[in-house]
Amino acid sequence: MENATTCSAPKPKAGIEGLDAYRIAIEFYRLLRQSTRGRRGHVIDQSHRAAESVILNIAEAYPMPGADRARRFRIAGAEAAECHAGLDLLEIRGELKGSTLSELRALLDRTRAMLWRLGRP
Repeated sequence: MENATTCSAPKPKAGIEGLDAYRIAIEFYRLLRQSTRGRRGHVIDQSHRAAESVILNIAEAYPMPGADRARRFRIAGAEAAECHAGLDLLEIRGELKGSTLSELRALLDRTRAMLWRLGRP
């Protein structure tokens, strides 16, 4: 019999926490907040709101059936596109750069790819 200390594979998460698109969107939001902490401005505020909307729309889509589910995932994808534009603006303004910007872009690209697939009817 195997005990808990020898088990190497983590237990899969249940519910929405088990949805990769949700987990990656949360990770993106967490890093965005950390990397812009203490700064304000329209682009930062709007980027935060768009990232929050991605998460909330994924959560709203999760329990829905069929076309309603796909439509909500497409809405989340549109909000993620807004996040992409926000990152571009923050880069141009010199407010985000280097490895943090690269990591944010990678997380957002993963989220957008999953949402594109989930949003197909």
